[in-house]
Amino acid sequence: MTRMRTLKDENARLRDELARACEERDSLRQHFGLALLAARDAERLPADGTLLIVDGWNAILGSENVRVNGETGWREQLKNIVTKRLENSPNDIAWIVFDGHEINGYADGRLRISYTGGTGAHRADRLVCDYLRMRKYAGANGKVTVVTNDKDFRKEAERLGATVVGVGELKGER
Repeated sequence: MTRMRTLKDENARLRDELARACEERDSLRQHFGLALLAARDAERLPADGTLLIVDGWNAILGSENVRVNGETGWREQLKNIVTKRLENSPNDIAWIVFDGHEINGYADGRLRISYTGGTGAHRADRLVCDYLRMRKYAGANGKVTVVTNDKDFRKEAERLGATVVGVGELKGER
């Protein structure tokens, strides 16, 4: 009986491990598609342009200029702020990345908005780091600026070659 319980426990542990591995595999597949779209966007970036990558929820929750108490439509407000920035920087392209349960996204001119899909914390951060890693491996040129206040994400993005600025930079705050 003791051996049976041990085997049952081991079986449950292995099933959990397999489920986590399958979830990670699915997440990587989803990230690959989104990162490939961003890579194609970056291919059309002029030599003096910058790919601006915005950590969506971090930007919304980290800036009073994006999130006004009592108001909704925060994602739309962030989109408007980034669009305004693009109007002032005609050679730049922007990519706002949000954690989201369903993978999807769209492009609107020089702005791409992506939702990571999947579950778990820091999915947008992982997607952006996967993208930066892919750029590094591919030897991609061009400037990339990541907008976030997340300290751990900042360190990793800088390590992968991006310039990192705080959320306040979106509207000229310091």
